[in-house]
Amino acid sequence: MKVMPVQNSVKQQVYSPKLGNKPVNNAVKFPTDIALGALIGGLLIYKTSKINVRECSHYLKSLAMGVSEMLGEKINPKSLACVMDKSEFVSEILKLKKQNYVYTPENIKNFGFMADFHMHTNHSDGNISVGNLLDEITEYGNKLFARTGKKFMFSITDHDSVAGVKEALGIIAKNPEKFRNVRFIPGVELSFSHKAPKSANPCEISEVLAYGFDPFKLSKHLDILQTKRVETIDNMLAEIRKAIPLTNFNKQEMLRTYNMNEKCLMMNTHWAVNNYAQAKHAITIHASRYGQDSNKLYEQIIMPLNVKNRTLWHLKEKHVLDNDIGEASQINDIRRKYQPHMVNNKLILNNENSFEDIIDYFKGESVTMAFAHPYFTAEKFHFPVKVMNSFIHKSKGLIELSEAYHQAYPDNVNMSKVEEINDYLKQLIKIGGSDNHKSQYI
Repeated sequence: MKVMPVQNSVKQQVYSPKLGNKPVNNAVKFPTDIALGALIGGLLIYKTSKINVRECSHYLKSLAMGVSEMLGEKINPKSLACVMDKSEFVSEILKLKKQNYVYTPENIKNFGFMADFHMHTNHSDGNISVGNLLDEITEYGNKLFARTGKKFMFSITDHDSVAGVKEALGIIAKNPEKFRNVRFIPGVELSFSHKAPKSANPCEISEVLAYGFDPFKLSKHLDILQTKRVETIDNMLAEIRKAIPLTNFNKQEMLRTYNMNEKCLMMNTHWAVNNYAQAKHAITIHASRYGQDSNKLYEQIIMPLNVKNRTLWHLKEKHVLDNDIGEASQINDIRRKYQPHMVNNKLILNNENSFEDIIDYFKGESVTMAFAHPYFTAEKFHFPVKVMNSFIHKSKGLIELSEAYHQAYPDNVNMSKVEEINDYLKQLIKIGGSDNHKSQYI
């Protein structure tokens, strides 16, 4: 005996004022009655589907206009048929389970992996190009569809940048048939500054994921943020050079030290300048004592290290430099001036967004948002439940999701604490993401 899989179905009931609460007459229907009922039902279905098509088409038309301008050629909105808007996205994620987000070789091999709404490209701090990422995803998507009949769903969510999303839309529009077995939604990981009572710093940075926006509109806001971050680097280095004129501080050397993309500078730019300047100045002092070239010594000491270890604190811990060489207070003072800080209980921002800034980006747009790796936000507060609920309230209905199934928490994170935070946020729809930064995806 063949057992057929059972699927949930949503039943709709049409109310007729003529029937009221009376029981339906079970008399035998004549063929004309059946035909009339079918016609009315068909008209209702047609009307409903036309509404959905119109809503979706408005979003796709907006995207197609942006792609057309970007590519310098007319793009048919139908070529972006694989792109989901917010309503489609929410409808689809409600069908997914935790297992569908598990980003492991075994789950990929078994085709349990069906969705990923958090990943990065080389337009921010990822190491994979958009083209290569899309090639890997479509290849896997074809295999997944052949095996399960399901289309792989994904989003590109670079840090404070939609350049990768725009590039992806251009690639999709040029070859829509290639993307027939995947669904894509424009995404971004946005950083914002806030008070942080539990932190050593008065302010910290947290992140949210946003989906379903028009990247060609959002990029105007993000370009302004990027300009502020470039200005922060330039202004900080200018002040540091003035305070410590004998050390050769070089902007390009700093960007190369931390693999920074000047077209997409990430949050905490002020810390990158601070860490570079402290290390470069300390190495310069050390080099002067032994008659060495400070620029060559910096290259020899710093560049072989893992990026996260390219700091003065790591050099001192490993006793690379003379023990009496420490931090330069002038550099710390300049960093404090530019980092987010409080003045008379007011948040002062030079190169970061506030939470309210992010919400204002999407005024009038049909967008949905999620807490990115929510544990990392919650751990910064003494009363995380209260604070997270406050963010939800201040989002004006935009935060409907939470990345409960985040796949990249470090091994030293207590997963029971993660589950505790997820339980606090159980009123939100759960999504997941790999947070992939590697040069390969599948």
